[in-house]
Amino acid sequence: MNTSLPFAYRILVFLLGPFFLLPCTTQGAVLLTDTVWEGEVLVEENILIPEGVTLTVKEGAVIRVIPADNTRTDPEYMSSLTEITVRGALNVEGTGEAPVEFRLNSGTPGETQWAGIIVHGGALRMRSCTVRDAETGVWALGGTVQLQGVTLTANHYGLVVHNKETTVILADSRITGNDYGVLTLNGAAVVPDSGTAVSGNGKEDFLSPTVGTAELSRPGLEEPVGTGKVREVGDEVIQGDVVWQGRLRVNGLVRVPAGSRLIILPGTVVEFGKKDSNGDGIGENGLMLQGVLLAKGTAREPILFRSGEAVRRMGDWDAVNIINSDGARNLIEYCRFEDAYRGLHFHFANVLVRHGVFRNNYRGVQFQESSVELGHNLFRDNISAIQARDSQITFRDNQVFDNIFGANFFRAHLAVEGNRFAGNLDFGLKVREGYPSITGNVFDHNRFGLMFSDTTYGSVAGNLMARNSETGMSVRTGINLEITDNFVQANGVSGISLREAAALVRGNHIAEQGERGVGVVSFQGQITGNSFSANRLYAIAAEDGADVAAPGNWYDGADMAQALFDKSDDPGRGRIDYAPVAENAPPIAWPLENVPVDVRWRGGVTVAGQVAVPKGVTLAVAPGATVYFAKGAGMAIQGRLLALGGRERRIRFTAAEGGEQEAWGEILLEYAEGSRLSNCDVEFATWGIHSHFTAMPVIGCTFRNNGGGLRFRSGPLLIKNSLFQDNDIGIRAYLGRAEIQGNIITGNNKGIFVREQGGGLTIRENNIFNNRDYNIWVGDFNREDIQAAGNWWGTDDPVETIFDARREPGIGMVLFEPPLPRALDISIEDSEQP
Repeated sequence: MNTSLPFAYRILVFLLGPFFLLPCTTQGAVLLTDTVWEGEVLVEENILIPEGVTLTVKEGAVIRVIPADNTRTDPEYMSSLTEITVRGALNVEGTGEAPVEFRLNSGTPGETQWAGIIVHGGALRMRSCTVRDAETGVWALGGTVQLQGVTLTANHYGLVVHNKETTVILADSRITGNDYGVLTLNGAAVVPDSGTAVSGNGKEDFLSPTVGTAELSRPGLEEPVGTGKVREVGDEVIQGDVVWQGRLRVNGLVRVPAGSRLIILPGTVVEFGKKDSNGDGIGENGLMLQGVLLAKGTAREPILFRSGEAVRRMGDWDAVNIINSDGARNLIEYCRFEDAYRGLHFHFANVLVRHGVFRNNYRGVQFQESSVELGHNLFRDNISAIQARDSQITFRDNQVFDNIFGANFFRAHLAVEGNRFAGNLDFGLKVREGYPSITGNVFDHNRFGLMFSDTTYGSVAGNLMARNSETGMSVRTGINLEITDNFVQANGVSGISLREAAALVRGNHIAEQGERGVGVVSFQGQITGNSFSANRLYAIAAEDGADVAAPGNWYDGADMAQALFDKSDDPGRGRIDYAPVAENAPPIAWPLENVPVDVRWRGGVTVAGQVAVPKGVTLAVAPGATVYFAKGAGMAIQGRLLALGGRERRIRFTAAEGGEQEAWGEILLEYAEGSRLSNCDVEFATWGIHSHFTAMPVIGCTFRNNGGGLRFRSGPLLIKNSLFQDNDIGIRAYLGRAEIQGNIITGNNKGIFVREQGGGLTIRENNIFNNRDYNIWVGDFNREDIQAAGNWWGTDDPVETIFDARREPGIGMVLFEPPLPRALDISIEDSEQP
């Protein structure tokens, strides 16, 4: 820095000691009073403008940023890169004659960036200013942004805006020369005025991925009572075993030294008063344990840690800190942490955290150099859900919902299993270095689903990555990676992005991405045995000059010249060696016990067990797809099943092994309104389709070699132009309402079995013949007559082919008069489908 400049500023914060010894709130430059910058300003650390504070940048100022990419742990900051974050107000007062510039400091390596200006609920007003060299020039997470005469250039993203509540005004500005110009997410809208130009950006000028909104239930949480008189606790040291119960207010720092235990009973409420001695807006009261914490609530009587202020706000208190407690395991069950700087914070500790809830915290959990198991917890509405490093971690069956940042793990031995990461504004899960195993998780409706960087080994297997705004999975610098058996679908830009990576990408279902299925830069490894279908631009895109090995993939019949982007499209790109192309879709195993978000199965899909489609979710099956069911496997649909095959590309539901009746279970639909089956072939099931209380058309389908073809209760169903052949029972009705029209029902033991209350059935214009026992069998409990006029019954006397009151008095009659004299010409297809 040129210290002779009269208005030079140097922003530098010195750490005050090891941050694990005492509760720590800030390590960067938090502006505590209104501040003015002018002249040359050198920024070496993060700048945070808190609520109620204004930073004014005068005309002609040049803000030079020294970049950092580190493992920063402070929850109040938003990036590992150097940032300027606005929760108060930033006013930039450039003029045409003396504009303001934010840029990297000169001499910085070419690919290095700073984070940019991040607006998190504050107000940014910029006039006659340039922002360059950043990851994101302006990133608006909420609040108001007014840009007049502003240039955003030489950034990765020029302007990123989240949420429709965020207000952005663009006037007489230029967004050019970035990789991406304007990116809008989660319903945000940016409408530049006529004087603004968004053009000349490398990849996209405007990008607005549409992936829908995560439907995330908000569980009802028991509110602890915390009965009795409120106990006031100040600065104190606990000795021996101490029990807390009832209701406590903590107005200081409570210490539990080594050899002591704090035991908190179910239903206890611990509230923290706010103490903010340095005026940075972050509370300092909390717990500091070097002994052992046993906080074991129950589902009915959870333990609650929260702010004790009349108006509770994020960061009102510090944390429950557990330090140097790696002997006996600290047990934290059914506890809720709200309104904290860090809900749980531990180092050199052995901790089990289960069935917890972390809400409205700067960070839910933070730890390092610990052995930690986190299971069945909910992290919601935090800035950062969890951040950890240098630890042994098991992260299983957790829900990470609606945070800005999800889970961030650095240099850890890490097992991540059975979690759902959904609705987080930035990443769902981020892993840097370490040895991760990522199995059986769901990543949906985040900006980025799963992010890897600088990883020397990793396994990513059997996950669902769907409907993330940009990418399902991205890798930047990683070796020895195995990415296998994942479903990667309907992400806004790319399914999988690999940069400077050595990986095996095998056996994945990669479909319906907004741009490319797999994008690669400096890739070593192989992409093989995958199923690519309906990715909007390309299945695989080579984005640099390196060749790519991609043999044996299936492309759903696509023109290979259109499916791939490589040297044949741009001489500067590498060649994708795709031969041989798989002729048939490889069966990809569905990795989960349920279908948590709307997806479409394409190609070949294997169902290994029972798979549930819950209410509010649609499972679509694409034309030409085959669903293979293992022995005893099946599906339970309470959402919606849309299996709409084409006349030439029918859908097949069949057995994975064996070709006999009852080789797999059934597809059960209960209250599955809006479901439809067209041009489907169902075979070798115990019951092909089993419908309860579901109004549904079944048109142009075949049911062959099943224990039963179709059974239903209630309805109404429309069963039309379908074939029921070689089943034990073709159709079984119980208390049902259905129109059965234009079908062929033959070669079954029983064609139609009416168990009870068959008066709601209309059976007409069908060919019902040559069923071995009876064409229609009326059950003992059916007392109603059945309308079945106008069908063809074969060459036999219809009476001889029907079991009804004519054979067993007291049950209903099949009213078949008049029968048709000859067989109908019936086409087994839904002609309305293409």
